[in-house]
Amino acid sequence: MFKSISLKEKIIIQSILCILGVIYIVPLANVVVSSFKGAGIGNYTYLFTSGFPIGRMIFNSFVVSIAQVVLIVAVASLSAFAFSKIRFPGRDLIFLLITLTMSISMICFITPLFLTMRTLGWMNSYRALIFPAATFWMPVGTLILKNYYDSMGTELLEANMIEGGGFFTAWYRIYAPLSKPAAVNVVVFAFINSWNDYLNPLLFSRTEEMRTLPMAVVSLTSSIYGARPEVVFACLVIMALPSVFVYLLLQDQLGEGMTAGAVKG
Repeated sequence: MFKSISLKEKIIIQSILCILGVIYIVPLANVVVSSFKGAGIGNYTYLFTSGFPIGRMIFNSFVVSIAQVVLIVAVASLSAFAFSKIRFPGRDLIFLLITLTMSISMICFITPLFLTMRTLGWMNSYRALIFPAATFWMPVGTLILKNYYDSMGTELLEANMIEGGGFFTAWYRIYAPLSKPAAVNVVVFAFINSWNDYLNPLLFSRTEEMRTLPMAVVSLTSSIYGARPEVVFACLVIMALPSVFVYLLLQDQLGEGMTAGAVKG
């Protein structure tokens, strides 16, 4: 990218990127520094020894996030393969309707979702925390994976058919393994979205035993545990670590997956 521009343009671009980097880093650094004020590392140990149920909230967040990621990747991969490689009546219209749902905010469905979960008896359960949010993220995962499958062509599918394999065999043995870079994109975005989700736990959890980590900050500030602001900052740091770790762990494949489906083969 930088080979075709002048030195002056490079300096301008790099300066803008540095300014943007500082804008993002300074608030984050302030949170980390503030979390060590007063008692230092004791602010973190206080969260786990004061009786505040942060351990349970972390556990719930991992259960909900991992379950959502598995569900989203499995369903989105299968549906994306069908929309990309299988011809059936109304395929393009159905895919268009699915992608259009991405423009609808989940807030629009708060009332019907609440009534549905209550009617099913799913309130204050993992099912209520997993399925609604996963459903809203599936169109995005389907779109990402479909673009990747489109770039792979139909030659592998035709070869599989000649050998007597079906569509599911082609997806399971050929296309799903080869779509790992795109699947990593879905995993990262789905995990971060689920881990930071506040609306679903707010709607469907009724007890502290079912609350997730994003609700911990509100619980802290509205209770005696929040009398120490540095403890709240420590909770924010703990909440941010898994998302940062997942992103750093998969960032190489994340970049590959974002560009792999840009040009169809």
